[in-house]
Amino acid sequence: MIKTFKLILGVVWLFTSAMANAQQASTGTVKGSPYLNEEFVEGVITYANKSLSVPIRYNAYRDLIEYKQNGQTMELDANVIIKKISFGNSTFVPAKYQLNGKSKLGYFELLDSGSVMLYSKKTIAFFPGKKGGALDGSDDPARFKPSATTFYFKIGDGELKEVENLKSMIAALPDRQDELTQFAKKEKISYRNEKEMIRLVQYYNSLRG
Repeated sequence: MIKTFKLILGVVWLFTSAMANAQQASTGTVKGSPYLNEEFVEGVITYANKSLSVPIRYNAYRDLIEYKQNGQTMELDANVIIKKISFGNSTFVPAKYQLNGKSKLGYFELLDSGSVMLYSKKTIAFFPGKKGGALDGSDDPARFKPSATTFYFKIGDGELKEVENLKSMIAALPDRQDELTQFAKKEKISYRNEKEMIRLVQYYNSLRG
């Protein structure tokens, strides 16, 4: 069981939160997982002018980082004092974004950086179980299911913008619009494909030098 703690890192308080009921049930009959990867991976939390090396994993259902310290599993909500969290081949950063018309602060995976920075938002949804919900009349168990990945980009120190389609993203980069349009068409870039989106942003950043 993950406990609730308040943890001091240097002189800064990072607040932890209580477990959701759905995640508490994840060790029972719930299918799937709230994590991108359930295994903890050695990583580094960089905050203010300090860093902390600990085992880390990302809870995509609750949009928070979990890490182990002194034998306990701790929870770390997105916070503006955090610069980045690196573990495995991933780097996560906290950032403000719009969700259903409201401003939120959440974790985003940094995919590429330069004049334009590309991020991804991976989420996992929870679906309650249903009695007799399966096709054969048996119960349909509760489950965690990954949602489609959403991509965001940021120009310099500007605001984070969701990639709703390639046309609108390229329009936001007018200095290289023709080159990007031709590149996207030639390479058949899909705004839903992570590797292809990285190639597009890397190409733009290479044009900017």
